[in-house]
Amino acid sequence: MKLVKYQALGNDYLFINSAEEAFPEPEFTKQICHRNFGIGSDGVLYGGISGGKFEVVIINPDSSVAEISGNGVRIFARAMFDQGHVAIGDEFCVSTGSRQVMCKVASAGEISVDMGMPSFSASNLPAESALGRSIAVNGRKYTYYAVSMGNPHCVIFVDTLVHEHVLDDGPILENNPAFIEKTNVQFAKIIDKNNIEIEIWERGAGYTLASGSSSCGVFAVTRMLGKCTSEVDIHMHGGILHVKETPSGAIAQIGPAKKIAECTL
Repeated sequence: MKLVKYQALGNDYLFINSAEEAFPEPEFTKQICHRNFGIGSDGVLYGGISGGKFEVVIINPDSSVAEISGNGVRIFARAMFDQGHVAIGDEFCVSTGSRQVMCKVASAGEISVDMGMPSFSASNLPAESALGRSIAVNGRKYTYYAVSMGNPHCVIFVDTLVHEHVLDDGPILENNPAFIEKTNVQFAKIIDKNNIEIEIWERGAGYTLASGSSSCGVFAVTRMLGKCTSEVDIHMHGGILHVKETPSGAIAQIGPAKKIAECTL
């Protein structure tokens, strides 16, 4: 099997061309994503061009399928550029598990993606999620806001980001029964109206250095609360992602996607 490893702000994926390889079995996905017993990655992107359309399946390290991934879509767009299917300046639609999103190759290293409209009333979110709800985890009290970017997010604003709290409380929040399909979790610190710092516990993957859809989810909630402008920089351990509101009210993200290596397994 041929694979290409990419990273987007430290969020790494293994790309498998669907025109050349069969869909990976669950145990195989778990093995190749393992950082000690496999190649190591935050997931697998299985896709290519089917019937003239760009399609990608985003698979988590635990072999579950994600509805969408902002970083994953940017990486897939970069893979299509590397294969010569699109050129700099091209705009094209990519179908994922839950959405069709518009991508543009801004440069060889920068990809922009229109992630669509945020939803505060999706079927897999708690009722009245936009109002904020209280929850206690490991003796700590939080107020969380739920939003969907095609996948569920639980946004918690804090005065100080504590890495250990993300690791301890993230998995408990991910599996909160209020979220029918589990949830991604973001701890966010508002630096000012143009800058937000976040740490992420990703559903099905665990702690991750960066997340495009998480960044968009945090921006959506912060914007809804009137605490940021229409364009912000989201600061993560893997780097900075630019997120903005489009004239239609959708959310777009602009950031890098880079090839690490090609390999034959």
